[in-house]
Amino acid sequence: MSDLVTGLYPKKRDNQPDWVIGKLSINVEQFREWMKAHLAANSGDEWINIDMAVSKQGKGYAKLNTWKPEDKKDGDVPF
Repeated sequence: MSDLVTGLYPKKRDNQPDWVIGKLSINVEQFREWMKAHLAANSGDEWINIDMAVSKQGKGYAKLNTWKPEDKKDGDVPF
């Protein structure tokens, strides 16, 4: 399964106010298909983290963020 999230299209406009992060367009059919496949492969997940980025060509895209925190053992303390 690709890390690209199909159906989500982030957009940022140069003239938007500072309090606006951006716009997100959703192609319902494409996103529905992506979501079905994602849920089938990750049925126990409670959250889906998605990074919104801009390609070198200036086009917005959405990418699945698969980072998970490292499991720490009881004896592992950072100090």
